[in-house]
Amino acid sequence: MNSETKPNRRVLIVDDNQSIHDDYTRVLCPLRNAGDLDALEAAIFGGGPTTAVVTEGYELTHCLQGADAYQKVCEAFDHDEPFAVAFVDLRMPPGWDGVETIEKLWSRDPNIQVVICSAQSDYKLSDIVSRLGRSDQLLFLRKPFDPDEVQQLARALSQKWDLAQQHVKQLQSANEGLERELEAKCAVEVRLRHDATHDSLTTLPNRTLLLERLHHCVERLRRQPDQSCALLFLDLDNFKLINDSLGHDTGDKVLVEVSNRLLAAVRTCDTLARGVSALASRLGGDEFVVLLEDVGDAATAIRVAQRLREVVHAPMQIGERCVVVGASVGISVWSPGKSADILLREADTAMYQAKYSGKDRFALFDQNMHAAVLQRLTVEADLRRAIERQEFFVEYQPIVCLESGRIAGFEALLRWNHPTKGRVAPDNFIPVAEESGQIQKIGLWVIGQVARDLRQWREQEPAAEKIYVSVNVSRLQILDEQFSDNLFDMLTSHGVDATSVHVEVTENAVMGATATIVRTLDRLRQLGCKILMDDFGTGHSSLSCLHRFPIDVLKIDRAFADTLGSSRDYAAVVQAIVTLAHNLNVRVVAEGVETPQHMVQLQALDCDFAQGYHFSKPIPAALALSLISDGPRWTQRAA
Repeated sequence: MNSETKPNRRVLIVDDNQSIHDDYTRVLCPLRNAGDLDALEAAIFGGGPTTAVVTEGYELTHCLQGADAYQKVCEAFDHDEPFAVAFVDLRMPPGWDGVETIEKLWSRDPNIQVVICSAQSDYKLSDIVSRLGRSDQLLFLRKPFDPDEVQQLARALSQKWDLAQQHVKQLQSANEGLERELEAKCAVEVRLRHDATHDSLTTLPNRTLLLERLHHCVERLRRQPDQSCALLFLDLDNFKLINDSLGHDTGDKVLVEVSNRLLAAVRTCDTLARGVSALASRLGGDEFVVLLEDVGDAATAIRVAQRLREVVHAPMQIGERCVVVGASVGISVWSPGKSADILLREADTAMYQAKYSGKDRFALFDQNMHAAVLQRLTVEADLRRAIERQEFFVEYQPIVCLESGRIAGFEALLRWNHPTKGRVAPDNFIPVAEESGQIQKIGLWVIGQVARDLRQWREQEPAAEKIYVSVNVSRLQILDEQFSDNLFDMLTSHGVDATSVHVEVTENAVMGATATIVRTLDRLRQLGCKILMDDFGTGHSSLSCLHRFPIDVLKIDRAFADTLGSSRDYAAVVQAIVTLAHNLNVRVVAEGVETPQHMVQLQALDCDFAQGYHFSKPIPAALALSLISDGPRWTQRAA
């Protein structure tokens, strides 16, 4: 309807008598001259002249038949100019009578206020109302009618039409407001449902939605056991290093990029295995799970896992940095009797097995894995209590100067005396400590213990003043920008100078070094610590790393000492390493010296220091102090 607030004074007159139309015109659209109007009214209606003339501004439309009136109503309604009131004669031969006309008018515009006008008495108002089915917009006026009565009806009914339309508009406005509120509420509910089942960072489905889909899938497979499904559990390798070295903002961008890659990859799973559908989800942190439905066999799941691992491993550009991450993938394939929870647990177990086997690879679950992973998790839990229970201790293995034959220092070696398992081999707990992130806390404890032992040695033996101790540091520790300051504070609190402690890092720990690692190594040297590269020759680096990193001492892996006597070629390799290191002002320590012959051969190759069971096995701090006090010399020389 027209939104203007102007009152509607459009009136429809329906009567087969033209003179009646003239009467309505004179009553509702009076002449401006009041005297003329008085005379006219007296002549038509009888009685004395009226004393007041009221002009309402009615707009009259005249029709002699009901069909014509119906057409006018349709046109007015279509043009958004509806009639407010219709005066309808009851008898209009030969066409529609008044009742049928009203039915037609209301069928097109149900809002018209109607006045039935008739001089006949054979129609009862109750019968008319019964036929029309409504009375709220219907009045009855008998002819001859009084002009004042016509004016009052026209005025009252047109105002009623106005009020009704205002009320309709108010209701429409209120309804529109309610609809907007409902739409907003529905949008919020949709968003809340989405947020409840999707990860806020990556927008991938979360654990809730994954488990819902997985439960439905397993229930379907119970009814159709000839089919199967598989879960691929992905965990990003060393993701904590990215967060610690590049910041959590970069870490979040990496997670988003990995999510996008997984999402794109699972959409093309059908190209790797026909008929397979996939759902990629994020469980939290750096853990993702892909559900493969309608998988034929384990080989299909392995192909998809290999593809996903390759997709994740591809270099990604994060801002100005090129970041490369690996993924360890655990695979579990459904078989009759497995629940959704068991399937997820098996995939998680296989992922840990892949990670423990060297990372950036996949593993298919088998029953033997469960015991192995459970054992590893037990070790991890026991490690968390080991410091508080004082289960750790440090042993020291001497490092001997090959020129003087005297002890130059010691390497500190962490040991664990488990309350029920006894001594645990370092290879069985150090990797777990690194993987779980506990190595930082344990490493700081080792530094503190070394500082206490050094101080005690020097308090009891003057010769210990010249002795240094080297401590092993993991990649996770040197990626911590606070590590150098923490080490310095720990040494200072025990009254030990930083020059007395050397830091050993493996070449694998510094290969692909970030700026954080280089800064940490430089900072340690500034504090007075010497940097030793341990296990040189076991990784993928070359001698060029001696140019790239602030290295003071190179420790040659024990494998070289073992092979010195078996071939002149091995001796030549050691000779080349020693010569190049010396040219770069780097000293060399040979590990794994087990026999006097090893020592003599290394002396001949001009190696600086040696370490191994030929001199001493790792010993407690008290025995190390006795060894310092005794001042032994190993003087074997080639003849």
